[in-house]
Amino acid sequence: FYPGVAKPVGANYSRILVVPKLRSEHIGWIAQELPDLETAIYEVDHPSVDGQYRVPKNKGHEAMVYLTYIIDHYDNLPDTIIFAHAHRTAWHNNILLNLDTPSTLKRLKDDRVARQGYMNLRCHLDPGCPNWIHLDRAEIDFDSVKKPEERHFSFEVFEAMFPGERPPPVLSQACCAQFAVSAQRVLDNPKALYEHLRDWLLATELEDKDSGRIFEYMWQYLFTRDAEHCPSMNSCYCDGYGICFGSASKLDAWLAKLKQREGLDDELD
Repeated sequence: FYPGVAKPVGANYSRILVVPKLRSEHIGWIAQELPDLETAIYEVDHPSVDGQYRVPKNKGHEAMVYLTYIIDHYDNLPDTIIFAHAHRTAWHNNILLNLDTPSTLKRLKDDRVARQGYMNLRCHLDPGCPNWIHLDRAEIDFDSVKKPEERHFSFEVFEAMFPGERPPPVLSQACCAQFAVSAQRVLDNPKALYEHLRDWLLATELEDKDSGRIFEYMWQYLFTRDAEHCPSMNSCYCDGYGICFGSASKLDAWLAKLKQREGLDDELD
C-alpha cells in the first residue's frame, strides 16, 4: 500500500460512523453529541425492518458488522469510515480524551486518516503492542492471563484468511477493534477479499469471542499489510487529535504525573 494524500487545508471530508449494537445497548449519545455525523447502526440481535443495515449472522462480535458494511457499500464509501463500539466510554478509550468516544471523534483528524490510510483510535499501545500475538508458538505456549486469545492464532488460521500470503511470526496493534480507515485504503483491497474473510467468519467453528479477537489483531494487517502496527503514542495524539506536548518524553512525563495523582487520590479514598 502507498500513503494517501490529504485534501487541501480547510477542505471537508465526508464521514460515517459504523456501530454494532445489541438491542439492550443505548446509543442516544451519538445523536446527542454528534448530531451531524452520518451513522450506520447494526442492531445485530434485532435486524432493522428496512434491511439497510443487517448482517447475515450475529457472529464474530464487531467483525461481522465491519466486514458487512464494507461489502455492502464498497462502491459508495465516504472519505472516512469510523468503526467503533456502542458504548460511550470504555477503559480502552484514550485517557487524554476522558475515555470518551464523542470527544475522540470530534477531535479525530481526517487528514491523518487520509494520509495513513488506517488509524487505530487508541493511542496507548498497551495492551497489544509490541510483540503481542505470536503465530510461531505452539498452542500450549501462550499467555493465558494477558492474551488468552493467542492460543487460537496459528499459521493455518492466517493462511485460511489470507491465502497465498506469507504468515508473519507476530501480530501487534493497540487493542480494541476501534479504528478509522480511508475510502481509498478500503478500495486498495479487492471486494472479494472482504467477502472471503466474512465467509471464513461465517464458517469457523471458533466461539464468537475468539473469532472476534482474531480480527482484532488482523485489522492492521488487512489495511496496512504491516503485521506489527505500533505508531508513536505522541504522534497519534498530536497528529491524530491535535493534542500535542512537544515531544514523546514530555507526554510520558505528563502521564507519569497523572498516574501519581491518581495514586494519591486512591489513598485519600
